[in-house]
Amino acid sequence: MNDLVIMHDQKAVTTSLKIAEVFDKQHKHVLDSIENLVAQNSAAKSFFSADSYENRGKQYPMYYMNRDGFTLLAMGFTGSKAMEFKLKYIEAFNAMESTLKKVPAKKLDPVLQAELAISRTKTAKANALYKIAMATGSDSTREQLLAKAAESITGERLIPVMKQAEYTAGEVAKKLGISSGAMVGRMCNALGLKAEQPGQNEYGRWAADKSKYSAKETPNWLYFDKGVTAIKAEAIKRGKVPAEV
Repeated sequence: MNDLVIMHDQKAVTTSLKIAEVFDKQHKHVLDSIENLVAQNSAAKSFFSADSYENRGKQYPMYYMNRDGFTLLAMGFTGSKAMEFKLKYIEAFNAMESTLKKVPAKKLDPVLQAELAISRTKTAKANALYKIAMATGSDSTREQLLAKAAESITGERLIPVMKQAEYTAGEVAKKLGISSGAMVGRMCNALGLKAEQPGQNEYGRWAADKSKYSAKETPNWLYFDKGVTAIKAEAIKRGKVPAEV
């Protein structure tokens, strides 16, 4: 696994190409994820460095990323294979930085020394939160911990990169012509769509929501398209909306 982390400009990094290979993803999708992160969060720009590679005489875009960039990007990946490699990649970065520590300080640029010290502190906190998140059985708790891990790296409250359309109860109500988001919530509870059990989370997910009037974060259920379809069927059944909606 350590050979997946390379040295570039005296730093331990990996590339978008290696990420695509290890996580079994198309490279263009990895590029899209990186560009979304950079567009949504200005602090993330320093974690990624745009470059290019040659294939059959043509140049194609790619990115180098440091450990912070990898951790932030990998948090958006799901599946058993993704979980397996996340910690292994982090271990590989740790091993590479351990090698850097063995180099006499006088041979390292002072700025690089400072960057490594800051990176180690931030990433140690992120790694601890990440490990706790992966050990919990609650999807909502896991997401909140991962959000905190990302925040410890960037200093910003991050907006998740959505893998599919998501709607609040109010948006579902407006979309279907239901009287209120509260009514949508009651139907959702009656159908048991919020159950955090394998095979039952395809209807939506818990997300940490923060009111503009308070610093306190509260869990908020977001509906996927399948969840909207289930609510629509229940609303028709109850006569809350006409069948042609």
